[in-house]
Amino acid sequence: MKTKQQFIKICPKCGSIDLPIRTNFAEILAPTPEKCNKCGYSGLFPEIDINEIENFQKNIKKLNNY
Repeated sequence: MKTKQQFIKICPKCGSIDLPIRTNFAEILAPTPEKCNKCGYSGLFPEIDINEIENFQKNIKKLNNY
């Protein structure tokens, strides 16, 4: 049986998954910019496969060191 992929939003600046959860119906319909709770980045957050979080975070650290 094939397992269903699970996706999660991740901060493209620091790699954190600590993002605010939208619970208000109005926010879902007319979203405001999201903001990372760790680094304060505000903008678009890509959704990645939950199994790729560690790999994504390693790549972010490599990019930020240059």
